[in-house]
Amino acid sequence: MKHLPPLAVLQAFEAAARLNSFSRAAAERHLTPGAISRHIQTLTHWYGAPLFTRHGPQVTLTPEGRDLQSRLGAPMQALYEALSHDTQPDRETPLTLLTLPSIAESLILPNLAAFHDRHPHIRLSIQTQYAMMSLPPALPVVAVRYGAFDEAGLSVHRSPEETHLAVAAPDWISRHGSDPTNWPPHSMLRHTDTAWPARLGKLRLPRPEGLEINDAALLLSAARKGLGVIWTRQRLAQADLHAGTLQSISDCHAPSGRFYALVYRSELSQHPAIAAFRDWLLPHLSA
Repeated sequence: MKHLPPLAVLQAFEAAARLNSFSRAAAERHLTPGAISRHIQTLTHWYGAPLFTRHGPQVTLTPEGRDLQSRLGAPMQALYEALSHDTQPDRETPLTLLTLPSIAESLILPNLAAFHDRHPHIRLSIQTQYAMMSLPPALPVVAVRYGAFDEAGLSVHRSPEETHLAVAAPDWISRHGSDPTNWPPHSMLRHTDTAWPARLGKLRLPRPEGLEINDAALLLSAARKGLGVIWTRQRLAQADLHAGTLQSISDCHAPSGRFYALVYRSELSQHPAIAAFRDWLLPHLSA
């Protein structure tokens, strides 16, 4: 029987396949890119087929590489669990959530007390970030994302399509009105990644020239303080709309074409902490 490749070789392949980059895999594995490349060469020779194609600094899996990646996921996870078997069943279970600050504030934190009451043994760590990070193997990590992302190797649970709408503080609306064609362009605040539409129905909107902010929660705060009108997600604005600190503007809404999504690595779908978080979050995600 042919000897199996070393575990380090398989770990290098898993990281490079997930990250589409030898250099990023090297950083994650605390190796040099050359060491990753040599590991991949070893596995390619052992497997008898090319596993990657190069596109400058990026690499993509060949069909043979994708097949190997899909078949290695479950055995690698089983090996990790066998080696890290917890002999203390009452020990706290860690779980990391990667998400945007705005999602944490609008979706996670308002409902989190119930999760802690139901699962006091799960030690949750919320890490907010703007970059779309790859989920590491074997570790209990989930992400709640908004918009498009690479779904390879992931289990994905989507919300209904989100609606975008124009909202502003009541005082701002009383001063500037509800007709978008009359809004001062400098009062139309902007989100870096969510552009105002050029038109709403038959109305052509002015070109926004207001303050640009890259965080949706901070943009909402700016509107709350009367700095202008914003184009934002309905879920994010819901608490302010209910409280009356912000008002939606009639007929200024449109489907976003985007969804919230809970994601985690497919081979971790039965991990107890991930399953508990999934079962708790999905009703809120679908509401």
